[in-house]
Amino acid sequence: MADLTLKQALMADPLAKSTELGDAVAADPELQQLQRQLLLDQARIKQAFEFNVPDSLELNLLRQHMRHSQQTLKRRFSAAIAVAASIAFVAGLTLNWFNYGFPQMTLGQHALAHVYHEAPYLDQMLTPQPLSQVNAKLASFGAELADWQDNIVYANFCDFRGTRSLHLVMQTEQGLATVFFVPQSSTLKFEQYFADDQYHGRSLALKHADVVVVSKNDSDLQQLPAKLKQQLKFI
Repeated sequence: MADLTLKQALMADPLAKSTELGDAVAADPELQQLQRQLLLDQARIKQAFEFNVPDSLELNLLRQHMRHSQQTLKRRFSAAIAVAASIAFVAGLTLNWFNYGFPQMTLGQHALAHVYHEAPYLDQMLTPQPLSQVNAKLASFGAELADWQDNIVYANFCDFRGTRSLHLVMQTEQGLATVFFVPQSSTLKFEQYFADDQYHGRSLALKHADVVVVSKNDSDLQQLPAKLKQQLKFI
């Protein structure tokens, strides 16, 4: 179990800038898990301070720099978010606006929100994931990937509006693509195709879960869903 002093040091410095702390994190899975959670909380709190109130519940809610928000509401909302974020940080709570703040969100909108929220810290967390470990996580959905050849560089459970889901990042010929496995018990409205000015997405309704693919590359949206549908086996 990680020493309390190390945990406190990591909470004060989630990036582990000191050599001593960085070595301790590299050698301790518990500290690594704590670091991932702290970085995620830090990114979400930062997003909360930059979040603007939109005129509607359209997808532009998810972007950090919205151009058409009302300035008066923006100041009041930013102040409220700042107080809530500070309380959440002190109490060790996770500020999760895109999970619970917008009841009309679709599956695609939530997937895009998830990609944007994790973008600030995800690059430093990418590392090759053995297929056996990925399949161990997929087993909770009654599924496995058979003979999968593309590199998987991130695999972690995440929260889709209170539903425990799986977040994968795959290395494709065009770059990186994000894949979410979301149990069909999720309350989010199914959306087969979705997009904004940066990403495109496609959802597949499979046997026990909805599979959502998000990528900046159109070719990924043509090839990856077909490969997943063919090689994803439900057991």
